[in-house]
Order: sequence, then C-alpha cells, then structure tokens
Amino acid sequence: MMLNPEGIPMGANVNEAAPDPNAALRFEDLTIDDDLSLQDRVIRYVRSGIALQRLVHVKMLGETAKSVGTTPTIHRLIPILPALVADPESVIRQHLASQLLAICLTCMFGDDETFDPNNRSNPRSRSYDEEGYRVVASTILNHLNTLITDPDMDVRKSASDALATLTLYIKPDDVALLILPIPLRLAHDNKGRSTGNNQNSSKQNEKDDGGGSDELHITAANLLGDIASLDANQIPPNLVSKYVTPTIMVLCKHPSMRVRRAIVQSLPRVVNGSSIDDIQQNLMPCFVNLSNDDSYRVRKSVGECLVDMSRSLMLLPSSPLSNKSTLEKSSDNASENKNKYSNMKKEELMGVVMNIRRDNLVPICTRLLADTNKIVRNGMMQFLGPFIASFYPLGGQQQKKDGNRSKAGDDNGIINLLSGRDKENEVGGMGVQFFPHANGMVSRLSPASILSQAAGKDIEPIEYPTDTRDHLESLLPKFLEKCFNDAKSLVLILHHRDTHPISPEDSKVLMEELLPPYVKLSTISTGEDNVDAEMRVYCAYSLPAVILLLGAEGWQRSLKNCFLALITGTDESGKNENASSVPLPVKRCLASSYHTICHMLGPAALKGTSEDKTSKRDILSVFEHHFLSDADDTVRFNVIRNLPSFLALLSFSKRSKYLPLLYEIITGDGLLAQKRRSALNPMILNWRQRDMIAQIIPNLIILFKPSQVRQFLWPIVKVLLSDSVNLVRQNVEWSIPVILRSYETKKCKYDNDDIVAASKFSTEACNEVFIFLKATLLDNNPSPSPTAGLNKKKSSSSFSKRQSYCRVLSSIALILRLNDKEQRRLRKKQPKENLDFPPHSFFNLSSDEYRHVHQL
Repeated sequence: MMLNPEGIPMGANVNEAAPDPNAALRFEDLTIDDDLSLQDRVIRYVRSGIALQRLVHVKMLGETAKSVGTTPTIHRLIPILPALVADPESVIRQHLASQLLAICLTCMFGDDETFDPNNRSNPRSRSYDEEGYRVVASTILNHLNTLITDPDMDVRKSASDALATLTLYIKPDDVALLILPIPLRLAHDNKGRSTGNNQNSSKQNEKDDGGGSDELHITAANLLGDIASLDANQIPPNLVSKYVTPTIMVLCKHPSMRVRRAIVQSLPRVVNGSSIDDIQQNLMPCFVNLSNDDSYRVRKSVGECLVDMSRSLMLLPSSPLSNKSTLEKSSDNASENKNKYSNMKKEELMGVVMNIRRDNLVPICTRLLADTNKIVRNGMMQFLGPFIASFYPLGGQQQKKDGNRSKAGDDNGIINLLSGRDKENEVGGMGVQFFPHANGMVSRLSPASILSQAAGKDIEPIEYPTDTRDHLESLLPKFLEKCFNDAKSLVLILHHRDTHPISPEDSKVLMEELLPPYVKLSTISTGEDNVDAEMRVYCAYSLPAVILLLGAEGWQRSLKNCFLALITGTDESGKNENASSVPLPVKRCLASSYHTICHMLGPAALKGTSEDKTSKRDILSVFEHHFLSDADDTVRFNVIRNLPSFLALLSFSKRSKYLPLLYEIITGDGLLAQKRRSALNPMILNWRQRDMIAQIIPNLIILFKPSQVRQFLWPIVKVLLSDSVNLVRQNVEWSIPVILRSYETKKCKYDNDDIVAASKFSTEACNEVFIFLKATLLDNNPSPSPTAGLNKKKSSSSFSKRQSYCRVLSSIALILRLNDKEQRRLRKKQPKENLDFPPHSFFNLSSDEYRHVHQL
C-alpha cells in the first residue's frame, strides 16, 4: 500500500497528500465526507488543519480500533499516532492518551471474543496476539512515555491513568521490564521536564520554585502509587519492595514541598500493594516523618490521607502475598522477620495491621489536631469523623451454604455485601454511603469504569423473559425498589455490626483519644463564625458512621450530647441556647440521616428518660420540634422522605400519634395546599415535594390500619391524583393497589370486631376508591366549551386521564401477578431469612388479600 508524505496509508485514494496546516482553508476543509468508512474518516481528519476536527476524530480512535480489529489497527491506525503525540493542542494530546488504552487492548486482544477486561483472575492464561503485543511494547509505550513527560498537567494525568490501567494487561513477567522503568525514570530525572515536539511548550510550563523536574517527580509519585496498588498477581509485593519503596523513600526527602505532598497522597496506595514487613520497616516511618514535616501543607495532606491509609492497612490481610517477607537479606532484622508473618492466619494478620494503625495513625491524628498552624488543625478536624469511621471492621461473613454450593466469606465483607457483583442491577441500596472513603479506596484499586470504557463495552439493561418473576419485578417503579433496597441495606449493615464488633483495643483508643475532640466540633468556638459553622457541618455529616461504629456505649457517653448540640444549639447543660445559631446545612444533614440514627440506636433508645422528655431532649421530641416543625422546607422534606423507615421503628400507638400531625403538615401550605409560582417561572415550583409524598405513600399505607388509611392517607392520594404534574400522578397511582390490599375484610376487623361491619367497611372503602377513579379519570361528559381550541384541550386532557386509569388497572394486575398461587407456593418453599427485612408493599400478599384484590 502506498503511503502519503507523512507515512500514513491512504487506502483507495492513494493520491491524496497530507494537508498543509499553513495553507488557507478551503470549503472542502470545513466539511466532513460522510461517504468515508469510519476508519478512513478518522485517518483523514486527525490530520486536519482545524483543531476541532482533529479533536473530534481523536476521540473516535478507540471506537475505530475496536470496530476494525487487530490487524487494521496495527497497519493503519498506529502509523498516525506520532503526529498526534506531537500535536500543538494540549487537549488533543490529552484525549489521545486516554484513547491509547483502548488501542492497546485491541492490539493485544482485539480478535479474542472471549476477552473480558474485568476478569483478571488468571492473567497468565490470557491469549495474546503476538504481533499486537510487540507493537504495544515497542511503539505505544514509547508514545505513553512521551505523553507522561508532557508539559501540560492534564496530558500527564491522562497518560498516567492509561499506563496504570494498561499494567493490568501486560504479561506479568514484563511489568518490571516494560512498565516500571517509565515512572522510575521520571522520579530520578533532575534535568527538568521534557519539551517534546511542541514549539509552544515553554509557554505552558507551570511556575515551580523547585525547578522543572518537580512536575515530573509529582507525576512519578502518583503513577507509582497507582501501579503499586494494582492486582497482586500483576504487581506482587516483592516488586513494590524492590522498585517502588526505595523510590518513595528518596522522594520523601525531596526539597520541594509539592513533591513531598504528592508522596503523602500516594503512600496509602503503595501501602495497599506492599508486604507488612515492608510497611513496618520503611513505608510507615516515612509517613510518620512526613506528619512532622516543616511545611504545613504537607502536614495538612497527611491528615487528609489518614482515612485512606487506615482503610489501606485493613485491606492488607485479604491480599494473598502481603504476609510474605520482601526485605533484602542484608537489611536489619531481615532474618528475624523472614517467617514472622508467613505462617499467620488472616485474623492474626488483622491484629498486626490494627496495631500498626493504633500505634502510628492515632498519634498522628492527635498531634495534627493540636498543630500550631490553624490550617492544619482545621483540615484535620474536617477528616476527624471519617477517620474514626474508618475503624469500622471490614470483616467478611463466615463460610455459608448457598443452595447446593458452598460460598466462602468475602474478604472485603461489608463493601461486597452492599455493592457486590450480585447487586449490580439493583436500584438503591444506601450501604456504601456509610463508608464513602472505604468505598472510594476499593474503587480506586479496581478501576472498573476505566476498563469498561477501554473495552468499549456498553452497559445495557438486562431483558428478562416475558412473564418471569424477574420481568414482573422490573416493571415496578424504581422508587419502590430503592426504598426497599435502602431499608434492606440498613438491616444488613446493623447485622454486620453485631456480628463483627469493633475490637476492644480500638474502642478504647477511640473513646479516650479521638471521640472527645470530635464531640467538641458540635460546640466549637474558634472566634470565626464561618469556620465554626463549617466544622459543625462536617461533624453532622459523619455522625451516623461514628454512631454505627461506637454504638449505644458511645451514644450514652457523649454522642447523644453531640447530636443534641448540633440540632438544638445548646450544650449538655442546656445553657447558651441559641437555636438560630444552628447552621441550616447541619439541620438538613441531620434530617436526612435521622431515621438511620434511630435504627442504629434501636427502639430502646427512642423511649427516653422522664428528664429528657421534660426538657424535650429525647429523640422523639427532637423529631417533633426540630424537624417536623422546622421553618425550612428542605429540613421537613428530608425527614418526611424517610418517614416510613422511621415510623416502622415505633410501636403502633406512637406511630398513630403522628399520623394526624403528618396529615396536617402534608396537606398544609408547605406541601400540597400551596402550589407556589413565580413571575419568571409560571410552572409550579414545589412539585418535587409533592412527588416525594407520592413516592412514600405506598410504604406508609402498610404501617396503619384501614380506618386510618381511609381517614388520613386516602385524601392525600386523591389530591395527588389530580395534580397538574404528570410525574406526580404517575407515581401516586402505585398507591392504589396497596390501598385496596389494606381494605381486605380481615384487616378491617381490627377496627370492627363484627365481621359484618368489617365487610361493610371494606366494601364501602373500595367502592369509594373506584367511584373516585371513574369520576376523576373516566368522566366523558366535559362541559361544553365555546371555542374549538378549548375543546381540543379538553380532549387531550381526557386522553391523559384514560391513560392514567389504564395504568392504575395495570398496577393492580401486577400486584396480582407477583402474588399468584404459584408465587405463593414458591415463597413457602424458600428458607426463612435469619434477618428481619422490611416488608415490600407489593410482595407477600396473603391468600385472603389476594382473593380480595382479585375479586375487585
């Protein structure tokens, strides 16, 4: 095949030469030839003189490589890369770096239909295309090396991410030969950053008091951290100890503050891929020394990284090679530590790393809280709550049998329990919100999103066979599933806490050293109002996780006073009352997590003492006076949104006490009665609040008696069925089957002991529902309109109402299909759950309820 002057194959049109970037633009240059194939189009327009055209088509390189396969990628796409690597536009070089990962995977595995980028269980069993692998090793890695030394920070970051992820797919034996030399050269480069082929690179250089090489050292530090934290099958701890750790130790003493700060940020990731003895001897002393650094910025970064360092240590016992010694024979204590950890069980290794955490990280935290620099102290206070929460045990469940299979416990128990692969398609599930930092650490160590993008695999919704239970459940609205899964996750979290309690040693050190300064955040007074308000917000945000960890003991010790101080603005004695001083974000945050805190404490804590009730400092008084009665709409909105979960904790008598109050609030001016508008936006402003009410109604109905449903909840449903916003109407329609279910005759006997009276009540209540639906949705006698335009509007409105009526009937049919005789028979055969999961409003109909709804 002939090549143009730039060495780029031109396909059929071999006479076309590369465009001159200095020539005047023609009309042909401004248009895109749609008749070209994807490959020819990309090859032509990545050489365009117009930067936007080049950018658009550079973003298509990965897609193109995947579509054409390995051989065309090697022979036609690879030759156009050198010119793009030297492109004068940094944004093009940045996106090129991100596309190189997909090109590499295509070269190595493009023709292998069985290749799954997310399956890294046995990297040595992969089938590589040898020619493509050679191209990656000899050509593309050189391009990545050039881009990693680019003067633009975003280009370096994109190239580093691509190289770190590519490391997962290089042959394990070639990692030390092909991958590690790139960041190691950067780390030891003291000559300044490369200028590459960009004529304007000198103008893009960032100002740096430490010299041009500092930028490369920062890039090297982050890249080494990313590579070290990858799968141990690719980067075993001995490689980390041999190549990464010595470099990290050198950079820890770098004269530039910015480089030392980058090392602080990369150390948690390096620790995750290291052996325990390497951490004890080398990495942890470096981290401790950096916490005493002369630069306050470095010390502040240490405080911010304590959470990730804590979680990284706790993940070590799950690593298959972390207990193997990687110390050199000539090093001190090498022979003594050689077999120190290799024969330990996982529980023993967990005790070792917990000791490392207590002996090193806790003193660092207390020291930074008392730092002489205000910025360091404030920074540590921001991360104090998450750091305490990072002590939550990540232990997996014990081995258990799942059907006929034996299922081993998860190494990373709580994270996989709440967001494991079997829950990928579930809607909702609040579990990982309790562990945002732990979840972030796990996500960073397994960049699945990057891999999916690189492989070009789109996430498609699962299509279930018609009439299967999975298909029927997929027809339920997402808000119902989210509410159910949130409540289920909360039960799993509390069960995990009870079966995996915090160690007594950790509990003691937290109670004595970290809990007092954390509680002080609720009443902090630095003399700066903005700082005080900000610290209280941080305290409120992490309070549920701290309560989960320390439980009832921590609550009675000081967390109760912390909670009351945050929401009431008073101290433990009730003095200095200044409710107006409570920052609004604090109230909104606590309103969102109030139901969670109540579940963690249990029904016993909701009773309160007589003294607390008198002073209105018990949990229920806080609910009534500081949440439901708050003047801020968002505070009420947040607490009402989780109302079913909270009310399920209360006894029926207490629950019934709140129903009239809730009815008054919901139908009051703040939510349903007043539909606020503005002059600039004539649309109704508070429709989202009404939609939220529509979403919680089904779960409220199953908590109350039929007479209460008819008196308080059915009127709310009637108002929402006539709402002007279509989404509100659609969501409240799902309440109709649940209302009809609650009107079953035997349930009505709770209010009427006489079966005749109960049957009469049930009939009247059901008739009331259908009469309203027919009158509201099937009224085919609209009042005559004087104009044709209004008649057309009436007709359109009638059509929408008939649609709504059909949706109501479909929802009734769905609840019957989900609970027919076959489904009830299968449910009886299922083993009973050990945990008491909350009921689902559309599931588990009794035989009487099924017959009742079916007869209607």
